[in-house]
Amino acid sequence: MNKKNKIPFKTPEGYFDSFEDKLMDKLSKTESTIPKDSAFKVPDNYFESFNESLKGKLENEPKVISFFPIKKIIAVAASIAAIAIIALNYNWNSSSELSFSDLANTDIEAYFENNDFELSPYEIAEVLPVTNTEYSDFLSSPIESDNLLDYLNENVSDFDELNIDYNE
Repeated sequence: MNKKNKIPFKTPEGYFDSFEDKLMDKLSKTESTIPKDSAFKVPDNYFESFNESLKGKLENEPKVISFFPIKKIIAVAASIAAIAIIALNYNWNSSSELSFSDLANTDIEAYFENNDFELSPYEIAEVLPVTNTEYSDFLSSPIESDNLLDYLNENVSDFDELNIDYNE
């Protein structure tokens, strides 16, 4: 048996079977089981020397424990002062408005990649502003015909989508 589950107290077998009979026998007897003599006695000459022993104990200076210790009061006052300093130095009117320029480009790209807006590239192109610098960047680096044909070959499945007029 495990020590944790072992019960250290045991009663003898048949103890509760005869307990009521034993109790009734003791109660029916006229003899009292309570002793008539007092178990507590005052020592001899106790009250005669009591005053001297009490005065001797009172002459010693007792320990005084303060209900409001100074260290705790100082700690509470310091914490209240620190909170007040922090609250006064905090700029409560710091309501700077966020703008679109505050967002990082990677955040914007991640937002568009993770959310499906069901927009076609043409619909996106209609919304995006095009500036002169973007035209000049595109025109400054000419595209070689081999690169263009490779791109079209990889990304376009139906050439009729391009609406190219064949000039033969």
